[in-house]
Amino acid sequence: MRQSVAGDRERFSGLFEAYFAQVRAFAARRVGGDLAEEVTAETFLVAWQRLDAMPSEPLPWLYGVARNVIQRQLSAAAKQTMARDLMSRERFGPVLEDDSEHDALWRAWGQLGDSDREVLSLIVWEELSVRDAARVLGVPAPVCSVRLHRARRRLERHLRKTAAPAIPATKEAT
Repeated sequence: MRQSVAGDRERFSGLFEAYFAQVRAFAARRVGGDLAEEVTAETFLVAWQRLDAMPSEPLPWLYGVARNVIQRQLSAAAKQTMARDLMSRERFGPVLEDDSEHDALWRAWGQLGDSDREVLSLIVWEELSVRDAARVLGVPAPVCSVRLHRARRRLERHLRKTAAPAIPATKEAT
């Protein structure tokens, strides 16, 4: 049986206050600041409508809703292309004085596929466990674990390629 409307409002207000910033950041990293507000608003609208279905750990569920909202909004081919370009160019994290290591990382990041970037970002940026990342992705935890392992290997392989200095082959005179 549903709580009172006042109780629902109080529960939703607490949920909104606790998770708004994290959901907005999740959305901004994927679609940029302009669309992040829209994604976040729609995510919390769904949360309000499905308040009774809210799990005890709401953040992975909210990320999953936000991910679905983003996927719906990016269904047009032009928007998908724009999002992929944004994801490959956008830098997340601190800018350092010596950015050469970051440059190599972002070049390697840009060579990853969307699904590799998604699973890595859920674990690293959102700081989710494999179990919670699996909930966001809508897959079993073992599948998520395998995807994470493979994404890490691909990132490492791209890092080795982009970070290795090009040494021309020369013959030594004897």
